[in-house]
Amino acid sequence: MKKLLFVLAGIVLAASALAALTKYKDWEKSPEAYFLTSPEREEWKKVATDEEAEKFVVVYFAKRGGEPFKEALHRRITAADEQFKMRRQKGSESARGRVFIVLGSPSRVQQARPVGSADIGATPDRLPAPGAPEPEARTTAQIWIYEKGKFDASWGLEELSLRFNFDPQRGTDEFDGARDQAAADKAIAVIVAKSIVNPDATAVAAVAPKADPAAAAAAPAPAAAAPKAAPAAPAAAPTMPLPAAVQSALEGVAGKTTGEAGFWSGAFRSVAGDSFLALQFYLPANKPAFATPSPLKFGGIVTDEAGKEVDSFWEDAVFSEVAEGARKDRVFDRSVTLQPGSYKGVFGLFPAEGQPPVASASVNFKLDPRSTDFGVSPLILSNGLVALTKRPRPADPFVFGVEKPIKVEPKGDHTFSKTDSLWYFYGVENPGVPVPAADAAAAPAPSAAPAAGAAPAPAADAPKPRIMTRINVQRDGQDAFAPFTGPAELVQTSPGFFSTGSEIPLASFEPGYYTFMITVRDLNAARGSTASKGIERKEDFVVLMPDGSLPPKAKPAAAPAPKPKKP
Repeated sequence: MKKLLFVLAGIVLAASALAALTKYKDWEKSPEAYFLTSPEREEWKKVATDEEAEKFVVVYFAKRGGEPFKEALHRRITAADEQFKMRRQKGSESARGRVFIVLGSPSRVQQARPVGSADIGATPDRLPAPGAPEPEARTTAQIWIYEKGKFDASWGLEELSLRFNFDPQRGTDEFDGARDQAAADKAIAVIVAKSIVNPDATAVAAVAPKADPAAAAAAPAPAAAAPKAAPAAPAAAPTMPLPAAVQSALEGVAGKTTGEAGFWSGAFRSVAGDSFLALQFYLPANKPAFATPSPLKFGGIVTDEAGKEVDSFWEDAVFSEVAEGARKDRVFDRSVTLQPGSYKGVFGLFPAEGQPPVASASVNFKLDPRSTDFGVSPLILSNGLVALTKRPRPADPFVFGVEKPIKVEPKGDHTFSKTDSLWYFYGVENPGVPVPAADAAAAPAPSAAPAAGAAPAPAADAPKPRIMTRINVQRDGQDAFAPFTGPAELVQTSPGFFSTGSEIPLASFEPGYYTFMITVRDLNAARGSTASKGIERKEDFVVLMPDGSLPPKAKPAAAPAPKPKKP
């Protein structure tokens, strides 16, 4: 995939301090430290031990909102490493990497002719498919444009245009000149200063910060679909008897989707381990049928394997708005909770009783019983996450976590613009953990109690899951980028359940039809088991043309001419 490149001016540490630091040696040069202010860098020079360094880092994150900021920053770092891959340097440590991590995705990207180069047709950051011959090194030039409206108006930042020259094969990535670097440094300095939302944070208060989930919005400069605090999903309207005309219309739905709306569904588990179906209708505002928002009703029928009706729905459809550039699209989310089994659901959105649906879909789905087996949820592709401010209900659709819940709204129409970031998100259940040595044998007899006033022995860290992922993106059935393999950073959302996700900016993706594939392996599972071999999930998506239209589809390869038969 693609990675970003940046050279960060390091801070010269005193020889004694440098020798004393081990775990945090060179931390100030790492992507984690991109938000250090000048006074903080001076303070870091005085840090002499790992203990002092750890306190400094805890306060550094606490000043910026605590864990939500830290998690958002790490997602940006991972996205940079995946998106702008270089041979000799991590993408997050590149010039474009630092700019992306601090400023977010650019409003738009332009290709330009590199100074002194005649090669202007290269695709940025494109890596060869595995086994392909290595191409000749060549430099690509990009201009990243951050429009004025990209940043908070109170920051006083004007439109910003930055030019980069880079060559993924040689591993070079740099600003076009001192003027571009100075402009980037000036904007970064402003955002770094604005990142501090709790200047009085201390190491004591920061050890266990009570962070507001909405503080995730204070993560590195907001991207096109930056997380924003939002209320929890509204309660579903009370159901009413299904009218005969609606039932007849639904029974006539044969295809998976009809109308101009997008549809997405998948089986997930509640925090209690119960399986349920989450579904979404996505209504793009640029489609004639949805250009003028109007009240709609949701209708649905669910039948079991024998064709017997087991549930039906007829209720007012409650919509949420999703920003898609300057327009506001609408989404309708719903959960279907039933006993374990195999089912067929037919769903639709209706203007009124007796009128045909403006959108409908049918889907076969299976709800599995509670299990202790390793599992991977459906893969969700989105262009933004939403931090919720209220405790969710057990089966709220597309909501993950209880104490710090987030909603991952699927991009039901599967289309993204080049200014979007592609968020991929999935959950794992029942991952294995290594058995502590103390559990493998009888515990030794307890030792004498510690002397009065003595500090208790530190508790051992709880064993953690180890999940490895292999990510591949294909375009028209061919590898678009070199596959990436790396560990997943899991967040526990409830006992036995974990979630993870990351952000991939699409600025360098050419318009086209893509498939995102991920294989999730449990490194703690028994060798040869399904969990050890890995479970694959994939989703298709489209990168739109600059004018927002669908790109042309690739023509199928012509079949080879048959060989003439020998006489």
